[in-house]
Amino acid sequence: MARQKQLSKEKRVAIITLRNEGQSVRKIGKTLKVSLSAVAKTIKRYKKTGSHEDRPRKGRVSEPIIWFAAEDKFIRVTSLRNRRLSAAQIRDQVNATQSSSSRHISATTVKRRLCESGLHGRIAARKPLLRTGNKQKRLVWAKEHKEWTLDQWKSVLWSDESKFVIFGSNHRVFVRRRKGERMDSTCLVPTVKHGGGGVMVWGCFAGDTVGDLFKIEGILNQHGYHSILQRHAIPSGLRLVGPSFIFQQDNDPKHTSRLCKGYLTKKESDGVLRQMTWPPQSPDLNPIEMVWGELDRRMKAKGPTSAKHLW
Repeated sequence: MARQKQLSKEKRVAIITLRNEGQSVRKIGKTLKVSLSAVAKTIKRYKKTGSHEDRPRKGRVSEPIIWFAAEDKFIRVTSLRNRRLSAAQIRDQVNATQSSSSRHISATTVKRRLCESGLHGRIAARKPLLRTGNKQKRLVWAKEHKEWTLDQWKSVLWSDESKFVIFGSNHRVFVRRRKGERMDSTCLVPTVKHGGGGVMVWGCFAGDTVGDLFKIEGILNQHGYHSILQRHAIPSGLRLVGPSFIFQQDNDPKHTSRLCKGYLTKKESDGVLRQMTWPPQSPDLNPIEMVWGELDRRMKAKGPTSAKHLW
């Protein structure tokens, strides 16, 4: 059990002053926002010692300070080595290093010490697992586009598929991190594509206007995607941007199939569109993810009860 925090000298003086004025223990506690037991102990101690000063510590003063500092460091380092350890798990590790006669700490104490060190419990962000080659390609893409103007970005038709479910099934993972560490690799939950059930759609947008939203039936293959390009992607790009719009898509195998790649290359040579080179494992770079998030929130607010109702 964690030790109670000692009342400040000012609080102890105030308690005795109010007591001398004839106030009850209950009223003093309510006025000063102090527990009744703390008020009673302060009064009893003053009657016994006649002093408001702190009691002298037993042993050397520096010893407990050094001991607490070492314990705090152990707690902090243990948490940094494994961000997913709970306060109870860290408590067990700390207490396991102490002798049976030593004072053991509680999970509450561990939480407080971690928070004082700037390590707060948070839900882990989900992000695609990136290898070194993926990171290098993302950096190249960012450097190539960092000087783009607003008009250039508005000429891009952003596209993607997304799955919407009636009930969310993603489990939340708690990690302990400092401010500014949300996207630190040790504080992330790596994600992979696909999974779950519900309604699968293909959609797009350019600038501040959305294009077609198409419901995908069954498994989408290269032939189905080729049809989407013909009937929805290119018509949306021409309608929202105009000829020579920039078409963005990720590196899904059906997107990069010979059939679809050949079709888009032909349209590019005809001046209909320009293809944007996209780095692998980079759904977080695509602003359509924010559109999907907004659509998901609005959909769930409607409380769909079936896949048909959801659509």
